Amino acid sequence: MLLLTLICAFALANAQAQDDPIVNTTQGRVQGSSAEDGNYYVFYGINYAGSVSGENRFKAPPPPPSYPGVFHANNSDVICSHPTSKGIVGVEDCLTLSIYTANLTASQPVLVWLQGEEYTTTDTTLRSFKNFVDRNVVVVNVNYRLSIFGFLCLGVPEAPGNAGLKDVVQALKWIQENIAGFGGNPNNVVLFGHGSGAAMVDLLTLSPSAENLMHKAITQSGSALSPGAIAYKPIEYAEALGAKLGYTGKSREELARMLTTTDITLLATALTEFEFFNNTALFAPCIENNVDSNNTIINDAPINIIRSGNYSHIPYMAGYTNKEGTIRAHEAAYSQWLEKMQTNFDDFIQVDLDVATNSNKTAIVESIREFYFSQRIINMKTIEDYLDYHGDTMILVSAIRGVRERALTSRAVVYLYEFAYTGALNSDWPLPQIPLTGVRHGGLLKYLLNINLTQIEGFMRETVMKHYLSFIYNGTQAIPYDSLWDPISSSRFPYLIIEGGEYAPNLSMSRIQQRYNPHERTMSFWNDNYATLYVAPSPVSSAAQLMSFFLLVGLFQLLLNVL
Repeated sequence: MLLLTLICAFALANAQAQDDPIVNTTQGRVQGSSAEDGNYYVFYGINYAGSVSGENRFKAPPPPPSYPGVFHANNSDVICSHPTSKGIVGVEDCLTLSIYTANLTASQPVLVWLQGEEYTTTDTTLRSFKNFVDRNVVVVNVNYRLSIFGFLCLGVPEAPGNAGLKDVVQALKWIQENIAGFGGNPNNVVLFGHGSGAAMVDLLTLSPSAENLMHKAITQSGSALSPGAIAYKPIEYAEALGAKLGYTGKSREELARMLTTTDITLLATALTEFEFFNNTALFAPCIENNVDSNNTIINDAPINIIRSGNYSHIPYMAGYTNKEGTIRAHEAAYSQWLEKMQTNFDDFIQVDLDVATNSNKTAIVESIREFYFSQRIINMKTIEDYLDYHGDTMILVSAIRGVRERALTSRAVVYLYEFAYTGALNSDWPLPQIPLTGVRHGGLLKYLLNINLTQIEGFMRETVMKHYLSFIYNGTQAIPYDSLWDPISSSRFPYLIIEGGEYAPNLSMSRIQQRYNPHERTMSFWNDNYATLYVAPSPVSSAAQLMSFFLLVGLFQLLLNVL
């Protein structure tokens, strides 16, 4: 009886293995498996690039390895190294992608997903993409380098900068060459990101390196114009990290070599000791100096590129939730940010405004504080104002500014939406001391990447999915018999707002309508400030340029001594 059981089990396993699909790629044959939550296939952990450990730690990704036999794409646990409060998480050699597809012989739209929070962490939860796959979309989930590994920018060959963005470009090239074998259409690739992943999507639409590698873009809760989207002091921050690790050298090349050989656990410990109140990231994309000219991603400030019109004119859809400031709720609850704002408000002014050296600094800081808090003390009684401040300065204002500027120069459609539907999916809010009065940062993703919804929430999911699918398939929002949603033009600024209350038995309790001029009072205030105070990020100067500068200074001092 035992023998018969073993034979049956072996036969079942063998039959299952035979049913698992095998796809030919440029690297060799790749075998996937059937998904556990639906009638589709998954291919986990396919290498789209080679090793980025050792001397490649901060460099552009090398080509992917070849597979001598059948590669079993079944490892769903690969995540890229990043620091946490509990130490390092993930591995350095992490440049893999996972593919979710229901039909290997079709030619379906391809949705490429980038998740990220402030370029430092990513969602370690295994998301379900069933909602899209069931609706004839192939989904590709891309791992890219995070934190210092993805965004150390020293302007030297050992660490030119923007490694994480270069990873995504490499993944997009792999998709162009291979996605047809997985049932995807290489001519309809949609890049979709959330948080800093959205900022990366935005930046890549502005980069010649990604031209023709994607055909539509969706950004949720992030923008290339966000104060934290581009590094303002990449050299200074890298040197500060080096100092924490005991570095006393004088050149960037030496610093890059030291950071290349430092154990990742030591890096993680040092990285967690930094805290910035102005919502900038310790390591973020930078404007490069062309030291790695074949792989340069960004060579000017994003606002300058958008205004020049010299970028990929592809259909673009952006969105945000109505309570994005919840991204800083944890800091209010556990890191005394309310008290710190009350005492030193100017520390919290965003980095892309030239306030610190302005002769009217005191008046400017007071006007910003007055706009949000009036004469009130910043404490738990004004938590709503605190959340509004951080949501506006980190996400909302830059998202709205970004689409407005893009619509003025783009030959393609540009859409904007606000998600304010406070459904039951917000009920798992983890901070009871802070009331949740809107849709938190990341709240919309639950309707897109969640399969366990009640019938009530299912109505809203179908509404959101309908608009996403229209854009993914056609690049428009021309849905018959549906709410009007026009693209932004030079003369009109329409946007779609989705709002409503909890426990709605159907969509009649929600409100979906087109409005105009989002957050007009807030945008007027910040547009005035940006018109007079904005300071653009600068390219990282090359080491040679710095050396020439110091030589000139030295010669000048020598001449003074002689004279």
